[in-house]
Amino acid sequence: MADYQFQRVVRFADTDAAGVVYFAQLLSICHEAYEAAIADLGFDVRSFFSDRGTLILPIVHAEIDYRRPVHCGDRLTIDLQATALSSDRFQIDYQISCEGQAVAQAQTVHRCLTSQTRKRSPLPDRLQTWLQS
Repeated sequence: MADYQFQRVVRFADTDAAGVVYFAQLLSICHEAYEAAIADLGFDVRSFFSDRGTLILPIVHAEIDYRRPVHCGDRLTIDLQATALSSDRFQIDYQISCEGQAVAQAQTVHRCLTSQTRKRSPLPDRLQTWLQS
C-alpha cells in the first residue's frame, strides 16, 4: 500500500451557486492529487495520461461520500492510499479533510490497458513498486 499527501486551496471556480464545492469538483480535486502522486513517482504526466503512450490507466469505478460542506478558501488535505488489487488493477482511497475535520472520502479503481488494443496489461514496474511500498 502506497501513501501520499496532497494539499490544495479551494478556488472560487470549484464552487456552485450556493457557495460550496460543486459535488463533481471534489472528485476532480482527488484526481489532481492522483496526478501529483504520479508526477512525484517520476512519470511524465503528459505521456502518462495520453493515448500516445503504450499503456493507459482509465478509472473503471469512482465513488465519493460527503461529510460536510467545503467553501472557497478552505485548505484541503487529501491523503491517498493506493493498493494493488491484481496485476492489472489498483485502487486509490482518498481521505479529504479541512483543518483536521473529515469532509469527504472517495475511491477510484483503475485498470491498466494497452492503448492500441484496449486489452488488459500488467501495471508498469514503477507503479507496482509504488503500490507495494
